Amino acid sequence: MTSAPHTEQDPGTRSERELVAEIGRWVLSVLRTEPGWDSTRVDFKPQGDRVYLRVAENRDGTAIPGAAGPIKQGSPVLESLAELQRSCYLKGRGTWLTVSVTIAAKGWPEPDYRFAARYNFHDLPQQFLHEGRYEAQDIAAHLGEFPRTVARTPEWAIGLAGEQGIDLEFVDPSEDHGAQADHTHPRLRAAIAEYVANPVDQAMANVLREAMTGMVLLDITGSDLVPGEEGQPVGPESQIRVQALGQEDGTRALAVYTTTDEARAVFRENNKDPEKTEPVLFRQQSAAVLNMVATDPQYDELVFDPGGENPMRIERAQIEWVNRTPHNRAVKEALLDNNMSGLLAAILNPNGQLLFGTRDRNGKSMPVMVQPQDPNAAPDTIMVFTSAAEIAALDTSLQVRAAPSRDVLKFAVDSGAAGVCVNALPPVATIPAQQVRELLDLVAQQEGQRHDKQG
Repeated sequence: MTSAPHTEQDPGTRSERELVAEIGRWVLSVLRTEPGWDSTRVDFKPQGDRVYLRVAENRDGTAIPGAAGPIKQGSPVLESLAELQRSCYLKGRGTWLTVSVTIAAKGWPEPDYRFAARYNFHDLPQQFLHEGRYEAQDIAAHLGEFPRTVARTPEWAIGLAGEQGIDLEFVDPSEDHGAQADHTHPRLRAAIAEYVANPVDQAMANVLREAMTGMVLLDITGSDLVPGEEGQPVGPESQIRVQALGQEDGTRALAVYTTTDEARAVFRENNKDPEKTEPVLFRQQSAAVLNMVATDPQYDELVFDPGGENPMRIERAQIEWVNRTPHNRAVKEALLDNNMSGLLAAILNPNGQLLFGTRDRNGKSMPVMVQPQDPNAAPDTIMVFTSAAEIAALDTSLQVRAAPSRDVLKFAVDSGAAGVCVNALPPVATIPAQQVRELLDLVAQQEGQRHDKQG
């Protein structure tokens, strides 16, 4: 068996604010207009296999239409938009159909820029130029990737699909994460309880792997929330103050909550203002909160549920490790959603990564294998992982090696393995080697056809 491929990459995890700012900076880099505008709004719409945009300037209160049309294939903004759409998705509730990114400019000729986004989750996307109207197959493709419950699917979408005889995919109401997200992160809470009961390194890694997905709550009571010009409740002029806890040794910890009850209990214990009876809570991706601690030097650690029965502290160094090591959020979320089609699409993404946990044997770095139930049988299924935390939660002594997802899959097939097991701790999925080989062949064939057309 040959050695596994290895690359040094650090994709990081970007918050919604960072993604919006990145998209806004791309707009500024390609915008061709005269200086002096007050704001520029760019509407983005994924439709079919393209993403379309429409630009409008605001000068002295007058809206001036600008360019409209498809974004060039291969443009770096496409991945940023796709990541933003994925980051806004909640199972059952869905994600945005179109997004409007507004850039406010003040202080010409060298202005300061502020970026904000407004999302359309429900309304029928408008036609921007000559791309054609939004069809049933467009909403079917969208819901196939980002499924919703029937109750959260717009009536126009159901009617349009019915008219054209296209079936839509729906999520069972009991799995509506959009209804549950403000209340709890149950998998993370369970991992924290396990660590408190047995504070070993593997249990800490288990907390970190659960904290890389899902939603948590931040207390932003005391923030100056200024509505945006486009009607968004938190505009670019807002000053956000996130609750941090000063500690006896002079360090500061970012307070993070896994339920509204935990946040309310701490607020009521410490609130001195009789006019304020409830905290102002902000729901944020847990991975983005980890990134806050890793990148903001004011925080020395993170503390989950500081007023609860199982408060848990994670030092900055551990969070920095998670933040800088490669991870594949799309694959992990497909596992969590039990979405096999989404899983297969994610592991074949040319920009994605997977990881091996390896041990040195006879001078070679060998990936760990799934132990078969029959003790007399030889292991024949290779384990691959979505993050270094997933590996450490299995065994902290394993070495971490990362590579592009397709290279990992090719290595598994070429090694003669019977299959690939994604992650070792639930949720997991095992894909037979024959299916992996067929998928890789199909991708190679499709890419070859595209290359021939372009040539």
